[in-house]
Amino acid sequence: MQYDVVDTQISPEGRLDVLSKAEVNKLRDNSKGGLYEIFRNCSLAVLNCGNDLDDGKELLERYKSFDISIIQRERGIKLDIKGAPAIAFVGDKMIKGIHEHLFAVLRDIIFVNDEITDNPKFDLLTSEGVTDSVFHILRNANVLHPMINPNLVVCWAGIRFRALNMTTPRRSVTKLASAPWISVLVAVLVR
Repeated sequence: MQYDVVDTQISPEGRLDVLSKAEVNKLRDNSKGGLYEIFRNCSLAVLNCGNDLDDGKELLERYKSFDISIIQRERGIKLDIKGAPAIAFVGDKMIKGIHEHLFAVLRDIIFVNDEITDNPKFDLLTSEGVTDSVFHILRNANVLHPMINPNLVVCWAGIRFRALNMTTPRRSVTKLASAPWISVLVAVLVR
């Protein structure tokens, strides 16, 4: 079966206008220590938002030709996206929330790689260590604010979202790989 796809280039709005050369190289690197594969797969999941498909392998199979790369420019970056699921677009324009989520994935992958992975402060083999790392990820994402009731639920470690009541007006799902042997799935449900 053939699925409709769209090619586009997008720029961030706000943070992440500029990445270091080392960050861009790490995101382009598809070797074992590189971040390309996790960035590509998470981006494809975000672009597939709204589709009932709940099988990651099938999603990757459907969009084998999907590719996302970073164009580093003198005054910022762009994402060059090829073969994206058409469900992420209205006409030829990417849905704003999906656009925001792609750059949230980029932000979180860079943060986890720079600050969490291989940091002895976070013992990702313990519940406390994972909880602490998730707290730091959420704080970096500016989700947590002092003196304000956060009104959110955080789930991780393979919770199936289909079983959750997703009636909240805004939902954000980001998959983060913090080490080769652990994959943390963070879902933030904000009212």
